[in-house]
Amino acid sequence: MSILNLAKGFLHIWKFMDARQKRVEQRKDERISSEENQALKLVLETCASYRSQNNSSQEELNFFPDTMRLVTRIASIYYPNEKVPLEKARIGNVFTGMLEINRQFLEILELPGLEMLTQFRLREVHPAVTENKNKAARSGWIPSFILRRVRLRVIRMLWVQWLLMAGEAAIKVYAEHRADEVPEPETLLDEMDQLQEEELSLPDEVRGIVEASRKNILFSVKPMPWVKVKPLYISLAENIARFWHPRSSEPLYEVRVYDLLKSLSGYLEWTGQLSQKPVLNKMLGLRVSHLTGAREVALPFSDNKFFDWIQKYQVGRAAKWSKTIFKTLQKKQPAILFRDVAIGVVKEGGKRWLILYLHDKIADETNRLYKTLPLNE
Repeated sequence: MSILNLAKGFLHIWKFMDARQKRVEQRKDERISSEENQALKLVLETCASYRSQNNSSQEELNFFPDTMRLVTRIASIYYPNEKVPLEKARIGNVFTGMLEINRQFLEILELPGLEMLTQFRLREVHPAVTENKNKAARSGWIPSFILRRVRLRVIRMLWVQWLLMAGEAAIKVYAEHRADEVPEPETLLDEMDQLQEEELSLPDEVRGIVEASRKNILFSVKPMPWVKVKPLYISLAENIARFWHPRSSEPLYEVRVYDLLKSLSGYLEWTGQLSQKPVLNKMLGLRVSHLTGAREVALPFSDNKFFDWIQKYQVGRAAKWSKTIFKTLQKKQPAILFRDVAIGVVKEGGKRWLILYLHDKIADETNRLYKTLPLNE
């Protein structure tokens, strides 16, 4: 890699991203609603704040928390009186937003010079890399400390573009308003019961890691809040990465940036295409809160005998988990306020199925990403 090629690639990326931001700025000057104007202003200010920071470390960028913080603030603009405005998004709109982000993301992946600039591993810009190594190392004619700063700058530029795309998509998702039409709980359970798991092609060792992780989701006897899901996903990815890179102190950082970008694109497309599953048609108009609402409806059991029965007979799929509970309640607890409990079962069952579905996709993508690199490299 020469300094000239490095500069050309960097210039292509900068021009493309500068043009995209100007289009968003022009949109803000058009005749739009006050909410959209406020949301666009928030997105542009957020991106400007990241561009102005000194890019000394990629640790300043927290992918998931920063994205969710921006989306939550946009949701609050459109739903200022809601306790959990994030959950006002309709499921179908979220899927559409994912596909739109991926369409724009694919344009970025095709930029001349991007692949060349991102053919490095995350560990190469990680703060754990010692100063002595940086001083001594060179890449062709380019000193390592210069290359590292360029790479960090590229990561920051990509990160700003991600926030821009996520912000635009969130505005479209939350700007849509129409009356809610919630199907009967049993109808939704019938839909969920038809959802099938995808068979994963994994090495036996990785499959063992995935199955152990799945059990934490399948057989949790209490409702599983989303705050407990993130650590499970991170642990799953780390354990798979560690299998492929057992000698690395930071196995997750062994991935090449360009491979990570392609994987993210594939994940966005996969998630967006969930809307094409026929069994999900009745759910697309639902808001996220209809399935995962902030208030959990307690299941009416005085002890754990029912959940012991679930574990004994290995009720495997999350959708079947919901319907089994639903039918058992219907038979054994006819005197309860059944609709409220049924809605609680639908929320937990729908959430549990989605958690598992995303879990398996993360496992599959992580395995594919890290096995492309030599074992023990």
